[in-house]
Amino acid sequence: MGMDEKERDGIMDIDFVIAWVDGSDREWLKRKQAYTGDEFTDDREERYRDWGLLKYWFRAVEQFAPWVHRVWMICDQEPPEWLNLDCPKLRIVRHEDYLPAEYRPAFSSHPIELNMHRIRGLSEHFVYFNDDMYLLSPVSEEFFFRKGLPVDSALLNPIPTVELKKKKQNGRVFTIPLNNAEVLNRDFDFRSCVKAHPLKWLNLRYGKNLLRNLVLMIWPRFVGFDEPHLPQAFLKQSFEKAWKQDRDVLDATSRHVLRHDQDVNQWLIRYRQLAEGRFVPRSPKVGRVFDLDLDENEAVDVIRGQRTSMMCMNDGALSRETFIRIREGLTEAFESILPQRSCFEKQA
Repeated sequence: MGMDEKERDGIMDIDFVIAWVDGSDREWLKRKQAYTGDEFTDDREERYRDWGLLKYWFRAVEQFAPWVHRVWMICDQEPPEWLNLDCPKLRIVRHEDYLPAEYRPAFSSHPIELNMHRIRGLSEHFVYFNDDMYLLSPVSEEFFFRKGLPVDSALLNPIPTVELKKKKQNGRVFTIPLNNAEVLNRDFDFRSCVKAHPLKWLNLRYGKNLLRNLVLMIWPRFVGFDEPHLPQAFLKQSFEKAWKQDRDVLDATSRHVLRHDQDVNQWLIRYRQLAEGRFVPRSPKVGRVFDLDLDENEAVDVIRGQRTSMMCMNDGALSRETFIRIREGLTEAFESILPQRSCFEKQA
């Protein structure tokens, strides 16, 4: 049965992709330290810190999304010793397996993410996770894809350009959302996109966000999008189309070893899916995002109570003592809801 027939029957293979890095790996650090950034790069420690919670990510996948076809784990170092490489659903992807030579080495997430469509064997329908994003309760295939399309929310939101004043502080890069918007407006006419799919932009599922969409539609261009920073459903063809139309900026981004303020990122692919109407509208209330330097207690409570379907835990500039304390609390919370080993773990 071909893909078109499977989609008509409501059947499709859906893969998960997760990019993982352990910033404490000495061999990896040795390779990375050969590349130093400047004021236009972002090389903070929290970009690469591993919290030791990956096994709970796999346990959650097995328990809450048993229907997943394959799990592709992208890494540029040895995977954790406890990982069961013989698990039938697991595929380890090294950078050299899919990144062109001119895009390696890659210590920025942007080339790693923008080239995911090159992974041989990856399904047309896949969900991308950062390694700080977790499922917390059962989800169905329709949670991510319906009628063969990603499930998403087209919520307009102005880009907070005031943050650009801080871009040189601590190596932070805040220009990427602006770069994404610039490319999107180069490729698409905003009002034509709305006219082509009006009910995808003005949808009652958006709740009070619908009012913000209405107000921001007075502008003739895309002003930016609300970015939930949660697991994202993608079509592989969306990457392929972007590379045909935006090869200049995607190629330039992929050649940056570290994050750079001229980069775009994988959000651009999501924005293109929205602009093309290649999505099914949903409520934005599908997950929670926490800044661990501010919301550690609430994050622990949400995990223990499984009070949302999925979550993201943003790292921050934490002291060693604070990092250890928060990690212990998160580990205990995950262990309380996911105590059983998964097939992705070696058995004792």
